[in-house]
Amino acid sequence: MTPGAAGTDAAAPDPVPSDGGAAPSPLEVLAQIGDLDVRLGQITHHVTNLPERETRAGIEAELGAFASEARVLDAQIAGLERQQRRHEDEVALIETKRAHNSERLYDSHLTSPKEAEALTAEAASLGRRQIEIEDQILELMEELEPLNEARADLAARETEAAQRMESVDAAIAAAESDADSERRAVHAQRAELVAAADPALVSTYEQRRSQSRGAPVLGRLVGTTCTACHLDLASVEHERITRLDPAELAECPECGALLVR
Repeated sequence: MTPGAAGTDAAAPDPVPSDGGAAPSPLEVLAQIGDLDVRLGQITHHVTNLPERETRAGIEAELGAFASEARVLDAQIAGLERQQRRHEDEVALIETKRAHNSERLYDSHLTSPKEAEALTAEAASLGRRQIEIEDQILELMEELEPLNEARADLAARETEAAQRMESVDAAIAAAESDADSERRAVHAQRAELVAAADPALVSTYEQRRSQSRGAPVLGRLVGTTCTACHLDLASVEHERITRLDPAELAECPECGALLVR
């Protein structure tokens, strides 16, 4: 399909000068706009697909695994520490009771041998109970030691991963800042080209681009090849297109992209 001539009834703005040569044709200016749009897409693709983003996702997975492991360890440690506190409280009560019984046993007013015997027996029972509980406390402390060591090691790994995350985030932020700067420069350059371009050509191009869903809408005819689809045109089509008026729009018969020749 070959659209008719565009912009022939309107006065075209001054074309963008080329480096030391003749001013480019209106179609070449349009191609330059297309090149800048390709560059904008490349910038977005680059920032979106930074390798640091994949690295960051890996670190996030690590931190998630660390958090799960930490919850398990913290629950185990908290349970053992609760048992230890209960045993220590019981030991404190026993010690208080033993001290009280000792005072009574050696009280000068205690005259009943039977009562003294009962206090002595209770003191022995309390002593055995205290030893038993203190042994349990030691066992709990032994259980807690490797868990506390594992938790400290996990905390160190969490800190190291968080530091790596900070470095990666800084790298991503720097890349995004660079991309934003380049994007602003490209947009400024594009605005200059649009101001110098044929409005009808730009309108056609923008309409095609809005409907393209990311597919190339503009290419150059290099030899017999369309740079939009990288396919060779049939000799008949190639000859027809090259004979068109330089200001007339042409389409690639293979992909439908506007062709600059």
